[in-house]
Amino acid sequence: MAIAWLIFLLAIGACVGSFLNVVVWRLPRGQSIVYPPSHCPQCGKAIRWYDNIPVLSWLLLRARCRFCKKPISVRYPIVEAVTALLVGGLYVWYFLAELRGGAGVFVEAWPMYLAQAALLCGLLACSLVDIEMWIVPLEVCWVVSVVGIVSSAAAPHPFTASCTPASGAMALAAGVGLVVSIVLTRLGLLRPSFIDADDRAGDTPAKPAPEEQPVARKPKRKGKPKGRKPGKSSKPKPVEPKPQPQRITSAAFSKAHGVNPRAEVLREVLFLAPAIGLAIAAYMLVAPGGALFGPWHDLTSVAASGRFAAHVNGLLAAVFGYMIGGLWIWGIRILGTLGFGKEAMGMGDVHILAAVGAVTGWAVPTVAFFVSPFFALAWAVALWLRRGQRELPYGPWLATGSLVVILFYDAISNWLGPHAAVFAAAWNR
Repeated sequence: MAIAWLIFLLAIGACVGSFLNVVVWRLPRGQSIVYPPSHCPQCGKAIRWYDNIPVLSWLLLRARCRFCKKPISVRYPIVEAVTALLVGGLYVWYFLAELRGGAGVFVEAWPMYLAQAALLCGLLACSLVDIEMWIVPLEVCWVVSVVGIVSSAAAPHPFTASCTPASGAMALAAGVGLVVSIVLTRLGLLRPSFIDADDRAGDTPAKPAPEEQPVARKPKRKGKPKGRKPGKSSKPKPVEPKPQPQRITSAAFSKAHGVNPRAEVLREVLFLAPAIGLAIAAYMLVAPGGALFGPWHDLTSVAASGRFAAHVNGLLAAVFGYMIGGLWIWGIRILGTLGFGKEAMGMGDVHILAAVGAVTGWAVPTVAFFVSPFFALAWAVALWLRRGQRELPYGPWLATGSLVVILFYDAISNWLGPHAAVFAAAWNR
């Protein structure tokens, strides 16, 4: 039965990878991911279902369109194969090889597995877009976050790091504060940051994507070709060279974009003010001696509320993880921008680590925050030596760090356990 599940998950993963190819291309360009259906970007012909089988169809067609015979990029089967390996490999890691303890039985733990598989697929999509365009598709992060929170609330699992009742109350209150700030922004009472900035530095990617490569067509002629008229010069007209697209080397806002980054990031502090204020108020209400201490602790206590408390705690753990994951990057973004006078981190990175926290709880994004720079450091040095480039898209390295922490969580937890115990004891005082 385990092998049957593995084959099924590999197939599902490949199909998801096929969909990710659509998401990666269309979403950052503002196109619908539903319509039009899959078609050849060269001749526009709709792709038949038997030509749309992940990986296999690409091989059978010998990497060419059935109709126009134009080449099909190798990127498509690679993304499909990688997604299948991520989805199937996670199943093997948790339930067959049991390289992480406490996963349980697949038929019972499938909501947790579904959420983490969705996270890995989302991280892959965000990384591919960030590498190509230096932006993060926030919609992907939002979908993954919702899946994580719903999964944790509906089917609590030990893989979602728990939090104290007070921490959960603060996270919920902070979430309400973020909603308040979003509403105030929509009403025009709060102003978003960097809206007056000029376009970011950097141009289009160095090479156009396969979907946008132009088709070379011979011009049609009517009748016999005419000779040159007397007196006309036979010297060919000079052809103006086409502008060559340049690679993106910078994406951070600075004073060169017509804004003051320090002043702009203070708008984000103002945006966070309702969340911070409500979180502090919630802590005062549910802390020992607070007006809601008794009812809140009864609500989150299994002894007092039974199975319902487990679902409440699952919800709180996911929301707290979302807040902590986003806060790590957003805090560095604010402090770094104030210190250096240049946008320190992108908001897309905030959403990536927040989504990781929504699925796994607070522990994984916290460790990944400190692990990811080591993966990025070698690549950053190489870019600086080769191109003099001082910036790099950070989303792929956050994704890499998160994947490593998820897979090797037990070993990392055992190593950090004594230090974490001291911190937890201090926090619970």
